[in-house]
Amino acid sequence: MRITIVALNAFPLIEPGTGRNIGGLETFAWNLAQGLASNELDQIQFLVRSEYACNSREHRGVQVDFIHEPCREIRQSVSKAIEIDPARKMPKIKALQPGLLWKIPLLAFRKVFFPRYSEAKSIAVAVERFDPDVIVTMGVNQTSTILGELARDRNIPIALWLQSNADLDRNLFEKIGFVDRYGVRSEHAQACLRLCRNIVCQTQTQFHRLKEMESIQSDSQTQPVRANHIPNPIDTSVFRSAETSPDHRRGVLWIGRADRFHKRPHLAIEIAARCPDIPFTMILNPSEDAVYREMLDAKPPNVSIVDFVPASEMSKRMSSAWLFLSTGSADYEGFPNVFLEASASGTPIVSLEDFDEFLTRSGGGLPGGGRIDQVVENILRLHTSPTVWMQISRNSRTYVCEHHERTAVVQKFRKWLESLVAPNGLKTTVSQGRARQRPG
Repeated sequence: MRITIVALNAFPLIEPGTGRNIGGLETFAWNLAQGLASNELDQIQFLVRSEYACNSREHRGVQVDFIHEPCREIRQSVSKAIEIDPARKMPKIKALQPGLLWKIPLLAFRKVFFPRYSEAKSIAVAVERFDPDVIVTMGVNQTSTILGELARDRNIPIALWLQSNADLDRNLFEKIGFVDRYGVRSEHAQACLRLCRNIVCQTQTQFHRLKEMESIQSDSQTQPVRANHIPNPIDTSVFRSAETSPDHRRGVLWIGRADRFHKRPHLAIEIAARCPDIPFTMILNPSEDAVYREMLDAKPPNVSIVDFVPASEMSKRMSSAWLFLSTGSADYEGFPNVFLEASASGTPIVSLEDFDEFLTRSGGGLPGGGRIDQVVENILRLHTSPTVWMQISRNSRTYVCEHHERTAVVQKFRKWLESLVAPNGLKTTVSQGRARQRPG
């Protein structure tokens, strides 16, 4: 098969040093692409976005293609500083930045003298050049809607892999004009689920919610949803740790971005303040400047904040940590990939919430039931109970290897993709030394 996977913001995973805003969606998509590429009969296209023109390249067995969006960072910084409301004649300045004096004229100049950038057209050109048998898109968003339209128009099967519980927020499908905390608009979400009817759920929770919501989007003109639950995959060999004793590990690790609704770093700060004898390290992406500065000001002496760690170093950080702490919200989180990374490293998890009852099933950590007092109690209990720590460490590693190992999970997903492609009929071609399965 020829499989296209789209994760437009994953460029920093291909070119380290070109950006720091690497999220779980991007990490997940790149991990999936590498897993699929291990099958010599397949060719994988991984489509990302770049501010400067790049040639296609092969990276770790994956064909990486780029869509060129010039001045993207400048445009984003201006949009953060200025709010344009069609109902008002003049734009509203949200944050005064000296750079606006040259950024706005530059964008105006480009708009007048250069072709207007179209994400939909750029994606279509790149995908059509590769000519995939099937497209894989991540999450309910505008990009997935664009890909759904492309797949419909070209008669290509498309699979949507959910990335968050927020993808199935009922408000997106029941309220006209609703915009969620990530900027996804209701019209895009509704169109996305109308177009992308082959859906992979990360968790049983998402699977059941999707089945409950199917009636919202179903009508005589819409194909029924073909839903499948496939657990998130991970290459456990990357995160294996030789240090299986708490005596050789140090500190609590927290990873996330600066926000007040999803990762909730302010709750991690509160928990750390109640464990003054235990060092905490927070890898905090400064996605919201005001929240990031607030965390720097509020952190107690036992907390260190790091704004960025390269993806290549994350496994070392995780495998040397004594504990992983999660304060994420189940309303937005979906299934956290960091849980798999911690478990593969044999690092016990203490979490404010138990996502899809992962900690309960695996025995790889202690859930807090949504209560900060319980989280603090769990951390202090592990701090004084090395025997319990070691048992949880063994449980977590064993469970992830049995249920989330990338090779087995990706093979299950690949077979499902084959079932989507098969109705079109298959023919075998040879390209670049590999046998390909192409729809006839």
